[in-house]
Amino acid sequence: MAAGLLGLLLTALEVLAPLAGAVVAALAIRRRGRNARLAMVGCLVMLPAPIVSALGVTVALEPLMQWVGTFMAGRVLTAVTLPFHLVGLGLVLAGALSEPKPTARPHAPAPAVVEP
Repeated sequence: MAAGLLGLLLTALEVLAPLAGAVVAALAIRRRGRNARLAMVGCLVMLPAPIVSALGVTVALEPLMQWVGTFMAGRVLTAVTLPFHLVGLGLVLAGALSEPKPTARPHAPAPAVVEP
């Protein structure tokens, strides 16, 4: 029972971590613009991976073990969730490493010239 609860806790953390990242990135969109949008989309792309993994273990593990064998079933499930992680991580890195767009600064009025 303890192992089941620990597995549930780890799955919840796997879902909540990208969700929290998406919220933080969404709050930074005004300051960071495109970079924060890329990071937010990356976090949202990573979000379904643990859900797909848990559903795959629950629903498809036994038929998968009969189809590809016991040893390869876990690897196939990993291969199914890997694109979520890789694309999401790529988007987060693109948001973090790309140069921010320069913000337009309001021009100060030219100082008035006073003639003597």
